[in-house]
Order: sequence, then structure tokens, then C-alpha cells
Amino acid sequence: MHRNMLKCHCPSSLPARALVVLTAISLVGGVLADPWPPAKPLKREMKLDASALPRSVDVEAAADGLWRCTFRFKPGPEAKSVCLAGTFNGWNASATTMRGPRGDGFWLVSVDLRPGTHEYKFVVDGNNWRQDPLNPEAIDDTRGGNNSVLRLGQLGSDAAAEARMGDGKINVDGLEHRRELPLYFQPLAADRVLFRYRTLTHDVAELWVAIQNGEMVPMHVLRQRDLFTWYEAEVLLPKTCIKGKVTQINYTFVLKDGDETVSDPDTYSAAFTEQNVIRTPDWAKNAVWYQLMPDRFRNGDPKNDPPYVIPWTSDWFTAQDHEREREKNGETFYHWYVFDRNYGGDFAGVEEELPYLKKLGVNALYFMPVFRATSNHKYNTMNYVHVDPMFGAGPADDYDAIVATEDLTDASTWQWTKSDKRFLEFIKVAHAAGFKVIVDGVFNHVGREHPAFQDVIKNGEKSKYAAWFDITSWEPLKYECWGGFDSVPSFRKSATGLASNEAKEHIFAITRRWMDPNGDGDPSDGIDGWRLDVPNEIPAPFWEEWRQLVKSTNPDGYITGEIWDRAGQWLDGKHFDAVMNYEFAKTVISWVVDKERKITVSEFDRRLDDLRGAYPVVVTQVLQNLVDSHDTDRLVSMVANPDRNYDDRNRIQDSNPDYFNDKPDETCYTKARLIALIQMTYVGAPMIWYGDEAGMWGADDPTTRKPMLWEDLEPYEKPEINHVMKDHLAFYQRAATLRNNHPALRTGSFETLLTDDQADVWAFRRMDHDEQLIAVFNASDQPREATIKLPVDAPSVWKGVFGLDCSVKAADGSMSLKVPAVTGIVLHSPTPK
Repeated sequence: MHRNMLKCHCPSSLPARALVVLTAISLVGGVLADPWPPAKPLKREMKLDASALPRSVDVEAAADGLWRCTFRFKPGPEAKSVCLAGTFNGWNASATTMRGPRGDGFWLVSVDLRPGTHEYKFVVDGNNWRQDPLNPEAIDDTRGGNNSVLRLGQLGSDAAAEARMGDGKINVDGLEHRRELPLYFQPLAADRVLFRYRTLTHDVAELWVAIQNGEMVPMHVLRQRDLFTWYEAEVLLPKTCIKGKVTQINYTFVLKDGDETVSDPDTYSAAFTEQNVIRTPDWAKNAVWYQLMPDRFRNGDPKNDPPYVIPWTSDWFTAQDHEREREKNGETFYHWYVFDRNYGGDFAGVEEELPYLKKLGVNALYFMPVFRATSNHKYNTMNYVHVDPMFGAGPADDYDAIVATEDLTDASTWQWTKSDKRFLEFIKVAHAAGFKVIVDGVFNHVGREHPAFQDVIKNGEKSKYAAWFDITSWEPLKYECWGGFDSVPSFRKSATGLASNEAKEHIFAITRRWMDPNGDGDPSDGIDGWRLDVPNEIPAPFWEEWRQLVKSTNPDGYITGEIWDRAGQWLDGKHFDAVMNYEFAKTVISWVVDKERKITVSEFDRRLDDLRGAYPVVVTQVLQNLVDSHDTDRLVSMVANPDRNYDDRNRIQDSNPDYFNDKPDETCYTKARLIALIQMTYVGAPMIWYGDEAGMWGADDPTTRKPMLWEDLEPYEKPEINHVMKDHLAFYQRAATLRNNHPALRTGSFETLLTDDQADVWAFRRMDHDEQLIAVFNASDQPREATIKLPVDAPSVWKGVFGLDCSVKAADGSMSLKVPAVTGIVLHSPTPK
């Protein structure tokens, strides 16, 4: 009996391969018997075109069909460290360390690579990514630069062998299974594994994964590209593979083409426990996120306002009286008084607007930092133990009196201020209303005003906190700081995390305090997780230990990191649950927004497909799919300023004085709505930057952080541009409601149905056991007729649930519908039983 627990994801243009033919393979009682492997293994032939190699890479044959590649790079005498990053290590900037420098200035490292095409860069001093100057072959990295390219074996040449299905020949160089990558191997439970395998396209007629002492399970097409096709199967393992708490399996892959039935050249072994099964919080799979800056969302309690609060409805670019005084001393709007503004937003304001957020369709709140700090953004933490009084009790707070009795290194001395209690009360109210709450964890650095650093300033090397910080000179005092800003001194690091165990324990105690405030073991009175600021600047072992603390405090606690690129090394079940999915944002902007640099819809779909393949399924489902944030320009302003690298040339005051910073026109808002609908229907949790739904616009910091627009506070100054766009808000409400009403949009499978480059139309299906939805997007400026070839298991009648008020009936396995310009349509049908 053959088990296949995964529904077929075959594109409709491919034949379903449900028929299993066992040729030259014996089964005894449904179980694979000796010999093992079950068919004759293919052999690898090591062939290399030396003329295609760059001068910087020496290559020789290694074991198991691999090539040993020695990379050389000369970064310059100032380099302190050099690493090699590429497609072969998930673009991990620290995993492959180079040795050097030698006497000639070169750094070296040897890695064993599979045949094929590999992209790579050198990473100098942790964050300076450089192309190989000795390699003339490069490819666009989609970020304004290039990746260097290394080609190995026959697949690495332009003359790769053509595959012909049915000819009885299987190209061994096209076969790939890498157990260490989630693309190919994902334990789903103690007795379930998701297997994936790659072949050349049109090279294999049938494919199975074979479990020793188990069964052969047919594999089905996951994705097909011009060169490669990937297959997958979810396998229920036999009980004999589970020995105590450990699951142990030996497996391989069996391939058939024509009269030829063979096994993969390798057999594979895997051992894992329940701890190796990657799990993410179920609630995060159903989240619609809302990121808010507390000072800019809503002023609910004027009694807690700090001095010189700016009138909420005033024009953003108009100086207030006290700012005009600063102008007399030579200051300007951007240099620097706008960065010191406070608007009086607080917890009371957020609590007051929970009904607004509920109506919007939001159910998860991400707060920018709330802990005591001197800035309006609070990233220069003054005290993790307490929240900022300007969000809570204001001048009536008892912060000073309480802090005077506390010891930073002894959590038993910590008390709760009035503002702390106000935040805990907000959490209680938000939870009761169905919201999850996470806050920013800024654990890489603190503000100069932090008492530990103030003690360092006062006592120098004799300070009890001297080991907490990365001091480079005591006289005069110099220290490492984030981004070169001396206002935020960094914690000293070691190879395993924070160099000071006392500093680490302080952060751990802070984590416990806010996740389980009363310490009774029930985390329901605390925050539901953390967004981590610049976590890549702290060595990974710290986060492994910290994650264990978070999950032991609250197994459903959510951890998301600020990682701007691929994040495979952080999403392995040992570090974070998710990241802010900027890779999603970059890809969407490149398709919907860009004009001269616009990518085709097929390239757009390919990039998203690669991104889904890079992470385990349960991770992809909880990624924060944002398009803008406090660190970027607003979405609608991105649309008005196309053809830039993401988050580049978007600051009026320095990087781009010509940035268009007026209110965008309606065509820009139309594209923004299309993007919002993609967010609400795609895999992963959509995230809204506060005010996008109301029509807010602006360049990067500071203008992206204007005070929220509220209808009940209108009229604002310059009301012709400063008002809530009701139609825009209503669209966001409908789109989020669509997602919340349909579980398949949150946790269902994903399958691309159409990528029409000429029409610029994209369609996909989301499906679970009860329902399926088809989303169709037209990114062109013309109405299009979309003809979608449906999968063989798809229903024939579909009801419009967004953007279409009628039903559509398929004919001859295809469905046709008209899609207006820059518009999305969503259709629904029950899943046949």
C-alpha cells in the first residue's frame, strides 16, 4: 500500500503521475526488502570545463560527486574578517569563514560544492558584501549590485545536456537532494517527513522516495522550471523507524524513465527527535499584523504628555513656536528639530482605538519600543525594566523613586511603576478583545543614559558594568556603538553572544519580566512575543539560548527578527519563528511599482517561489509580510518614486533631495490597494504600517512617522491633503476581512495557476480540506482577459468574493474572466469531498 499524504501540486499542463510502476523492485508485504538500495544506483561522472573557472577559484574532484573549490579574495589591509556567502550556504554571512590574510594579502577557504551554477559574494567585516573582482561572470542580485557566478560540471556550462522523457537516460548531474536544507527535507512530526527532490526537467517519467524497511511513496511535481523540476511527497514513516524518542531512517530515491529504473547515486540517513520538528505558534499563522509607533498613533491621555507636544492636527512641515526659536540658532526642519518632536501618543490612545483596529481586521499588534528612553522612537533604551512614562502615567509616574531602590543585576528588587501597570492593564484589555501584543526587543545596544553606561562614564574601568560594553579606549572614553552613533553604545560581544554573562542574565531577566509579569507560570498576563532589532549583530548562540527561555516561558511566544535579506540560518527552529519579510516587499515592489526596472510576472512568481522554498512551510506561514515600515518610505510614496532599489534614495535630507514627497495621485493609491490585496491573500501574515490604510504618505524617516490621521480629529491643517481617505480605508477593511473569513488564505496550500507576461496577469490557488480560492491580479494599466487552466481536481463553478459579484463557470477545464486594470479578483468554491 502506498501512502501519499500531500495533495498533488502538479501544474495543470503536466500529467498527473498517480500510477506507480514497480520495475525491478521487490516488495514483501508492502515493505521494501533487501537488497538495499532497491534499484541499481546511478554513478556520477566528474567532468569539468576548466576554461569556465575564474582565476579566483581552484577546483578539484572530491568525494561523493562533489567538487572541492578553494576561493581566494584580497579585500585590502583594513579587513578584520572575511567570509564566503552564496547559494550553497543560504547566503549565510558568517557560516563560511575565510583564513587570512596570507603574505600576498589573500584570504582563502575551501568548500565542497555540487555540480551546477553557484552564486556567491565575499562578506568583509560582517556587513560589507563584495563581488569577486577576479571573476568576470556575474548576475544581477536584484539589489543594485551583482553576484559572482561559478559553474561546475556539465550543468554549469551553457551546453547542459538536453533531457528527453522516455529515452531511458537520466542525467545524474541534474539530481539533487540536500538533507540539510528545508527545501529538501522537513520533519513534520516524529512519524512524518516532507521529502523533496530535483531532476532535470523532462528527464524522469516517475519518481519515488524509498524508505528502508518501509515503503516506496510516489512523488509529485512541486514546481517546474526551464532547467529543473522539483518533486515532493509527505511520508508517514513506519513505526519501526521510531526508537524511543529518536526517529531514524535510511532512504533514497528511485527514478524511472523508459525501460530504465535506477536509484539515486547516494543513500541518505537521518535521525531526529520532536525537538528537531520546527513548530511556530498557530495564532501567528492567523495574524493580521499592525505595526505602530506609540507616540504617533493616538493621544488618549493628555495628562501624560511630555513638554512641547506638537498639536496633533498641525501641518507636518510647519515649525511650531519653540522650533522657530531653534531656527534662530541655525537649525532646520531636517537638521534637527523634527527628530525631537513628541505628539503625545500613549497606551490609552491605542486602547481607545482597539475597536478601530478590530474593524480594520487586525488581530496582532507590534509596538515599536516602549521601554524608558529619551527619544520619541525609544530605540536608545534608558531602562528595560520600565516602560516610558510618556506612554503611561506621565509626570505623575513614580519612576524616579522606584529606580532609586532597584539593582539592575537583581530582578528581585525590581518593582512596577504606575506606567508599567498601565501597560499591563492595556495588555489585559487587548487580550480580552482578541489581540496579540509583541514589543520591540532592542538588545544589541542601549542609550547613553542607561544607568549601566552612566556608571561607566562616571567610574571608568572601575565600573561594575565595564565588561558590559565594548570600550576601545578609556582615556578619552571611546566605545563601539550601533551605526556609528555614539548615543547608542553596543554591548560587548563574544563568539557566543554577549561577552558579559551579567549583561546576558539582565536581558534574560527582562524577557521573563515582560512575558510573565507576575511570575506564576501563566504567561497570559504578559506580552505574546518579541520583534528583535538588528539581531544579526549578536552572535547566533545567544539567540539559541534566548529562544529556549522564551519558549519555556510561553510555548506560543512569537519571535520575529529584523533581517533584511534571506534568513535561512535564523529560521531553522533554533533561533526565530519568523522575520520581517523584506524579501517579499522587494519582490512585490519590483513587479507592481517599478516601470523601467519592472520584472515580468513570471520572474515575480519565480522569486516568491524561491522564497517559499527557502524556509519550512510552518515558517513561511508566520512570516510578517510587510511592504513598508518605520525604516522605509511609505508604500504609496514608493509607488510615486519607482525604479529604485528597495529602501534606497528615499531620504529627502541626504540620499535624494529630488524624492517626490507631495501627496501621491490616485493612480498610486490604486497600485497600493493591489499590493494590499496581494498581502491579504498570499502565504504568510500580512503586516500594515500604521496609517497606510488611512492614506498616509511620506519619504523615509522622519516623514514616514507622521502622526496618524483620524476622522474625528478633522479638519487637520491643509485638509485638502491631510484627511482619512475613506475609500482607501474601506478597501483595507474588506481585504483583511476576506483573509479572516477564509482559513485557506491563512493556512491553505499555494499553487500558481497563471503567469501571463504579455498581459501582466498572475493567478494562484489557496486550498485546504474545506475550501479553495483563486486570486487573480492584473498589474497592467489595461483591462485584461485572463484564461486560467484549472487543476484537474478543481471545481467548475466559482463565486466571486472580492472584486467580482457574480459566479464564473469553467469550460473544458479553463476559466475565463475580465480583470480591470491594476485590480485583483478573488473567487471561492468548496473543496470537493
